[in-house]
Amino acid sequence: MSERHSARELGSQFVIGLPGPNLDAATRNLLKTVRPGGVILFARNLRSPEQIAGLNRELRSILGRDLLICIDHEGGRVNRLVEFTGKIPSAQQLCILNNPQLALEHGRWCGKILRILGFNFNLAPVLDLLLKPNADNSVPDRCWGSTADQVTNLAGAFLSGMQTEGILGCGKHFPGYGGVDKDPHLFLPRIERSAWQMYHEDMVPYEKLIGGRSRPKVPSAGRLHAVMISHAHTAAFDAKKMPALLSKFVVQKILRLKYRFKGVIISDDLEMGAIIRTMSVESAAVKTLDNGVDLPLICHTPEKIVSAFEASVKAAEKNKIQPSTLRACRARVRAFKACLRAPLKFNGARWAELVRGNHAFTENILSLLPEDAKELNLSFRPVGETYTPKYED
Repeated sequence: MSERHSARELGSQFVIGLPGPNLDAATRNLLKTVRPGGVILFARNLRSPEQIAGLNRELRSILGRDLLICIDHEGGRVNRLVEFTGKIPSAQQLCILNNPQLALEHGRWCGKILRILGFNFNLAPVLDLLLKPNADNSVPDRCWGSTADQVTNLAGAFLSGMQTEGILGCGKHFPGYGGVDKDPHLFLPRIERSAWQMYHEDMVPYEKLIGGRSRPKVPSAGRLHAVMISHAHTAAFDAKKMPALLSKFVVQKILRLKYRFKGVIISDDLEMGAIIRTMSVESAAVKTLDNGVDLPLICHTPEKIVSAFEASVKAAEKNKIQPSTLRACRARVRAFKACLRAPLKFNGARWAELVRGNHAFTENILSLLPEDAKELNLSFRPVGETYTPKYED
């Protein structure tokens, strides 16, 4: 394999963040260097509906029509589009109502909003169980329930609604953040759950929505085609302290073999504190790829994105990452991209109509909630937007 071909192939497996709302010379050089297979947008990249749609069109023109254009759009405090859509319900609020039809409607509105803006991949829903409602571990108000059945039914309905509208979803954070008491943006958390609890509770929503053993099979719209691996240490599965992302037992033996998951696996952000407090981003990227994770995600620092990409290319050239592992990863990424729907042309009148409809849906949800649940939960830190990686000099 030639050096140039190797670099281009490796780049197709990276999903990267961009520094700002415009594709300036430095950003274009970043895209030219890495040639990523996907990008993720945050509020720092978004200025108006028209600008978002234009940015996504421009990104496709540079990187190809099958570019993965990702966002975290869950509802509640995880809403990068809040300035343009207004507030939308959180999973916690829909959990209180416990109505799968309303969860499905929420998914459909999210799908419609994202698709007209040019997105095709939403890193949602959260499939973690609500086990520690008062812990600031990044997920309490983002959970769809405290039991596996409730999460499966509600998050599965949300997923089905969103994917029906042409936006692929992603279950996260496997094997489950519900049992941790630290925020992985800041620290490497430990999952304090037994193996029995993990198999019979935390991981059940994944098993059911993957449907690898289901007969009849789960319909495509309601099936997980992507899973995000967490940065938490699963003590029940790994004696050595490491994030699940790098655990062969979690990724290969459980997710790939036991649950027969054939879709794509994406990492959580490799610039989170859980990673950079224990290893370099460059080392994490190489180990992530070597563990058969298809899409390393790096969200914030252009210099780190480039150095992690270059380290991965060098590792691949020296066979420190098995060529067969990379081939299998790229085959899964291609199959995943084959499921993408063509982007819609942005239309201002249609956008205004969708915003009004989404607002009416939100108002209906709020009218059904008890008074103490009407306010969106703002007691926890914003997720992702305000996090800045801190590197030692």
